[in-house]
Amino acid sequence: MCLCGLLGVVLPQLTALKRVSLISLHGKMKQIAREKALASFTSLQDGILLCTDVAARGLDIPGVDCIVQYDPPQDPNVFVHRVGRTARLGRQGSAIVFLLPKEEAYVEFLRIKRIPLEEKMCCEDALDVVPLIRDAAKKDRDVMEKGLRAFVSYIRAYKEHHCNFILRWKDLEIGKLGMGYGLLQLPSMSEVKQNSLSTAGFIAVEDLNLEEIKFKDKSREKQRKKNLQIKKEKPQEDKTHKAKAAMKNATMVMKKRTAKQRRAKQSAEDDDELTRDYRLLKKLKKGGY
Repeated sequence: MCLCGLLGVVLPQLTALKRVSLISLHGKMKQIAREKALASFTSLQDGILLCTDVAARGLDIPGVDCIVQYDPPQDPNVFVHRVGRTARLGRQGSAIVFLLPKEEAYVEFLRIKRIPLEEKMCCEDALDVVPLIRDAAKKDRDVMEKGLRAFVSYIRAYKEHHCNFILRWKDLEIGKLGMGYGLLQLPSMSEVKQNSLSTAGFIAVEDLNLEEIKFKDKSREKQRKKNLQIKKEKPQEDKTHKAKAAMKNATMVMKKRTAKQRRAKQSAEDDDELTRDYRLLKKLKKGGY
């Protein structure tokens, strides 16, 4: 979903796509919004539908020329459902899936499942969109956060991929991946910190405070500032709470200690009384009284 949002911001900036309609469709949209988006796309003569697997099956959209899959799906059946949105009812169509050099075994995996793929090399003069995404991220916090969430989501989904014997997440080159998502700085996530994933190729934007990047949407920026203010005031409240908690704990410890001391004193007095009684008993037996 985050990737759909990110591409929805970046793709319209490409000269070749400025006059092309781009419509997003994902699972977090309300049913009415999804139906409206689908109806809009179906009525278009030319357009692009940016979607998640929510559109992988059950949709009959006539005249879809090409399906582009950003990532290899976990289940071969999902692959079939995805590409099945094109070439319907005897019509022509094509489908593309992006694979990294280390993911080539996925081709053989699909071939065993009777899904043949044909290799196509990317054109060398393809436009580099990374500067566009990074520039947009510097100007709008929404773009920056979408790229960051998409990056984290991709790594964690890759980590849980059913075909992990082919798609090994520890082989991911997160430096290049981060650049591809237009990140300004690599996030401090456990998968990155605790594992020796390659950060080669990533160029962090220097002299940039991410907290200072604002939302273009004024209402969202207003809410962000409000949240920052609450966060700034919270440490003082936390200190007060911690001080009160420490005092409460000290009182409880003192009470426990006092009770323990009382029990110890009572026990000592009981021992003394028993000792006296024992001595008195011995004297009685000897006829001392």
